[in-house]
Amino acid sequence: MRVTPKDNLALYDMIARWIGTPYRAGQSSRKGTDCSGLVSVVYKTVYGKELARSSAAMLRLNCRPVANPANLREGNLVFFHTSKNSKLPSHVGIYLKDRKFAHASTSRGVVISSLNEPYYLKRWISGGIVK
Repeated sequence: MRVTPKDNLALYDMIARWIGTPYRAGQSSRKGTDCSGLVSVVYKTVYGKELARSSAAMLRLNCRPVANPANLREGNLVFFHTSKNSKLPSHVGIYLKDRKFAHASTSRGVVISSLNEPYYLKRWISGGIVK
């Protein structure tokens, strides 16, 4: 993924600083973060917006849904269900571009992944435009 001057450089810089941060449930610091913690900190810093602290609450309270991933824009949120027993959002990331998004993976920490990966295709719920 190539970053250009047309991109939100503050967003990409912030994500770059967090890459490799380990996953830690309930946390939101560079020593460890979960997915909603990462999204909350990035959104507060880059966009000056406070978001709910859980992925389900973010979608319900802070976003207008985007059903089709083709309509996503930089800075939109992406929501997935990762629990076998629920179709509610349990994972969130920040859409970048070219079907790539930044998130805190339980196994790899903060990474950039693709919406094209079978894992995420199967678990997609919605995108979200933050209000």
